[in-house]
Amino acid sequence: MISTARLLTPLAVVSFLAGCSHIAPPVPGTAGGHERERVEATPPAAPLALSPRKIVGRILAVDASRGFVIVDLAPEPPAAALTDGAALIARTGELRETARLRASRYVRGRTLGATIVSGQPNLGDEVVVCPP
Repeated sequence: MISTARLLTPLAVVSFLAGCSHIAPPVPGTAGGHERERVEATPPAAPLALSPRKIVGRILAVDASRGFVIVDLAPEPPAAALTDGAALIARTGELRETARLRASRYVRGRTLGATIVSGQPNLGDEVVVCPP
């Protein structure tokens, strides 16, 4: 008798949990299922637009005396950023601009060389393409 009770307890727990997954969620616009309340529909928001500032990578090294930085490229950098003379922006994690850069023709594997046009980039700053 005791062994039967031990075997039936897990079966009861499993059936209880399986039954809970079939309960339908409450219908919006009803208060507890008893009274219907009028729910005002909000107008749909305008769709978000994609940012023109595509991520190129992060600054790996800075040579301020020569005005040069090395950028560790993202997995899929925009092709426009890899062309010689492309305008780039270095920014912090809080999206505050730290420097303006110009891409050089130095592209080797996953690294890109860039010259510093203005500002002071820091290690780890995010590099993005400047919008046209």
